[in-house]
Amino acid sequence: MSQTLKPQTSAELGAGGSRSRVLLGTVLAQLGLGTVYAWSVLNPALAQRISGDHTQTFPIAITFSIMMISLSVSTLLIGWLQHRFGVRRVLVACGIVLGAGLLVSAFATSLWMLYIFAGVIVGAADGIGYLLSLTNVLRWYPDKAGAISGVSVGSYGVPAVILPFIVTPVLGSADNGYAGLTTCFILWAVTVIVLIGGGGLLLKDAPEIPKDHSHASHEYTIPQMLRRPQAYLLYFGITAFCFAGLFIIGHAGDGAITADDPSKYLIGTAITLVSLVGLVNTIGRFFFGWLSDRVRRTLIVAVALAVLAVFAFVLGLTWLPQPALYIVGFLLFGASFGGCITIYPTIVGEFFGKNNQAKNYSVIYQGFASGALITLIFNILMAQKIITFGTSLLIGSVFLAVSAVILFLVRKPGPVE
Repeated sequence: MSQTLKPQTSAELGAGGSRSRVLLGTVLAQLGLGTVYAWSVLNPALAQRISGDHTQTFPIAITFSIMMISLSVSTLLIGWLQHRFGVRRVLVACGIVLGAGLLVSAFATSLWMLYIFAGVIVGAADGIGYLLSLTNVLRWYPDKAGAISGVSVGSYGVPAVILPFIVTPVLGSADNGYAGLTTCFILWAVTVIVLIGGGGLLLKDAPEIPKDHSHASHEYTIPQMLRRPQAYLLYFGITAFCFAGLFIIGHAGDGAITADDPSKYLIGTAITLVSLVGLVNTIGRFFFGWLSDRVRRTLIVAVALAVLAVFAFVLGLTWLPQPALYIVGFLLFGASFGGCITIYPTIVGEFFGKNNQAKNYSVIYQGFASGALITLIFNILMAQKIITFGTSLLIGSVFLAVSAVILFLVRKPGPVE
């Protein structure tokens, strides 16, 4: 069982290089955990294996929605897991479980196998590893919360940028039946076990935040937090930008497929646009993290949501717009989603205390699951041709605008009563 360490100063936190090792381990683990966001590259190959038609990707794409919901819901366990086993053991276990889920998925021949092993199991291991390592490293760096959050969550976004270019040559194409699919899964499994497990071995449970960084009167427990309206307002905000980010990123490669010349909208190929969205998503994580140490964090999120609301409305109203507007809109969605998800843990820590940050944020983070669920509903409605992509964006623009107002007005609660 992990032990609670006595409060220390920021200088003492860094003594002996402890927090530097923790940061390195966190970055390695986040690089492995972030690989799940390249899942869509495998959709055509999996569709070919399971249905015999590489164009029937929608049933396969549902796996990613299940993965995101499982990722979010699983984080509710991180407080208990860290207290019972400690961050090091939990992260190593996450690497092993995630790798095992991918190995089984390598030989999946049915949708239910993908939904269970890639969706539920991989998603749960990824969510626990992601949020536990992130909140732990933030407590090691109370003096640099924004920048460290940017580095950690930015590392989580890097794989989505580079993996499509690495996976595609190994995977093959429809012409050869995607002969490299099993190999891709096996290499992926080995990689995540090494990165997450190896990074986890460098981790150490953070000590309590010292009094000069944490006021006891603002250390909320989960029940105390849930009695404050700010908890529900922050939940609504994260649901909004997670829906926007997951929905847009999930359709970056096929949103303009009905255009006369899709290549103008995809900057040549779908993989190129997906990778560019992943790139700006990662840049947004680093930039928002840096900016959040200088500007009120809720204001940053409010402005980002307002900009997204405008672009969602314009894109939806003029569908299909000019290629340049389409590309800029998708890139803005990617950057804003990455940036907002980076600074949100720190916002929750500011509002409800840093010593209970992991537990409290795991509750607020369920807005991610809500965003993934809304995305799944929209995808089903679009697949049934009940609504169009443009209509979905118009509905989403209203959601984003309301969230922008909420984040602009919300303020830190008073002391615990």
